[in-house]
Order: sequence, then C-alpha cells, then structure tokens
Amino acid sequence: MKFIKDILTEDVKDKKYSSKKTVGIIGSVLCFIAFIVDGFHFYDIDSSMLDSLLIFSATMLGVSTFRKLSLTNGKQALKS
Repeated sequence: MKFIKDILTEDVKDKKYSSKKTVGIIGSVLCFIAFIVDGFHFYDIDSSMLDSLLIFSATMLGVSTFRKLSLTNGKQALKS
C-alpha cells in the first residue's frame, strides 16, 4: 500500500496527493479495461476513443512528471 501512496503523492513533506497523477492513472485503467472489453468483443469500441483516453492519461502523467522534474532542477540551480 505504501508503494501506491508514494506514486500518488506529489510532495512527501506536505503529504499532498497529485490530482494529475490520480486522474492519469484512472484514465489509464479505464483505457486498459476498454481495450480488454474490445478484445473480447463484448462491445465495439472505436479506436479514436482509445486513442483519446491514452493521450489524456499520458498527458496527465507527463505534466505531473515534468512539473516534478522542473521543480527539482530549479531547486538544485538555486543551491549552486
């Protein structure tokens, strides 16, 4: 459970959860479920919908990761 909390936590000191990471992971899970449902031919899911879900979830996770990297690099530049 600690592993999941660490993934979703934006700042360890403040114990804030990242909404972008949470929404990105939820979007990824929904896309994975839609892919499985489409594979078993329970429903026909349009490929553009799957593409949109993947783009959305990757964007949310990417924005969160980019923000974290830029803050870390900014703090290191200030220390130098």
